[in-house]
Amino acid sequence: MDFIIFAINFIFSLYYLILVVRAILPWFSQDRSNPFFHLLYLVTDPLINPIKAGLPPQKFGMDVSPFILIFLLWLIQKLLLFFLGG
Repeated sequence: MDFIIFAINFIFSLYYLILVVRAILPWFSQDRSNPFFHLLYLVTDPLINPIKAGLPPQKFGMDVSPFILIFLLWLIQKLLLFFLGG
């Protein structure tokens, strides 16, 4: 059971890091044809795009969807760990 809890924490932590990189990426020049950026968007777009679709146009001056996704994933992680007894 400890390995499952470790794996859940590791996977969520890795995805949080990817989302933080995605969140700060617009502040720097980016080339979507770059393989790194392409992979980053490929991994994050399926979860971010539905959140973006539900948000009003960017009134915040920045894209807040990665931060909303981090919060939602954090809730899911805590629920999973609660039900697994971790």
